[in-house]
Amino acid sequence: MKIVHTADWHLGRILNGKSLLEDQSYILEQFIEAMRKEQPDVIVVAGDLYDTSYPNKNAIQLLEHTIDVLNLEMNIPLILISGNHDSKERLNYGAKWFEKSNMYIRTSLNDMQNPISIGDVDFYTLPFATINEMQYYFDDEEIETHQQALAHALKKMNEVIDEHRINMFIGHLTVQGGIRSDSERPLTIGTVESVEEKVFQQFDRVLLGHLHHPFSIDSNFINYSGSILQYSFSEVDQPKGYRIIEINENDIKDKFIPLKPLRQLEVIEGDYEDAIQEKLKVKNKENYMHFKLKHMSHVNDPMMHLKQIYPNTLALTNQTFEFNTSMYHENIEIQKLDDGTIIDNFYQSITDEQLTTNQKQKIEYVMRAMLEGGSN
Repeated sequence: MKIVHTADWHLGRILNGKSLLEDQSYILEQFIEAMRKEQPDVIVVAGDLYDTSYPNKNAIQLLEHTIDVLNLEMNIPLILISGNHDSKERLNYGAKWFEKSNMYIRTSLNDMQNPISIGDVDFYTLPFATINEMQYYFDDEEIETHQQALAHALKKMNEVIDEHRINMFIGHLTVQGGIRSDSERPLTIGTVESVEEKVFQQFDRVLLGHLHHPFSIDSNFINYSGSILQYSFSEVDQPKGYRIIEINENDIKDKFIPLKPLRQLEVIEGDYEDAIQEKLKVKNKENYMHFKLKHMSHVNDPMMHLKQIYPNTLALTNQTFEFNTSMYHENIEIQKLDDGTIIDNFYQSITDEQLTTNQKQKIEYVMRAMLEGGSN
């Protein structure tokens, strides 16, 4: 059996005010074409199909188109679970009808003891649920962490699991030690959200969503697929794609397959003038850019000038004002320095340049006027 594992599509995502729907449409077309070649027996989408509980019309239409091609046109069985970004009600709409075409949408905790059987494999699903939802479902107010909630869920699954079959777990959660990124919304505020790897030992494979790095953890039986696109500038070095899990008798192997996006995210550091003169190395001027630049305090609206050359610039950081120079680490007794020297040192730390004679004279004039009580 060949299983394709993907997750964290986040359809409708907006990054720094920029809609990524065009990029998402492009990457899902790449995914569809890859599936024509792969011909998998089942595709698993482990949560966060949408980026918000109330996706816009275009995001909904993109998901419907993708599912229509994969499931109805190509006849590939699909298993979808809800993540912490998804609306259970919206995603679950029509789920009973869709099962007739082998598309299984799982958003309810009620299904945790009802595995989806495809061939020799049983897929156990645990859609994302809050701590409060878990407390209510198990009627146990002592559940205070995701680890405790997961333990309750796995106990129920163990009551029905068939050890003579291949058993897979599909979930949307954080395993301890997993690599985080800025675009992942915390599962719960104020409590430990990670769970231990060892609790999944009864499963032959664990297919997870939520963490966007496809190599978030080092495990021989737990996999994250990662997100299909880079969704924050903390993910610039992360590969994006999908996983293939192949089962031959009792031998299970997996591999990561990268997909090429329409645009990547880049973080570019250097001098403002070098950026404007196109002297800084960039992969592609059409990529989404975050510039971290020095020496631009004299420029009016530097973002506008950058966008004329790099049209998809999404962020600009003035590195001039990062106080990391040696002046602030040396044991200098500032109180022993005269005012002019303090100002001169500060100016050098900010601009990497010295005050000109004319600038020094103007500063002396202003300081003298202040000391004498003048109004100039």
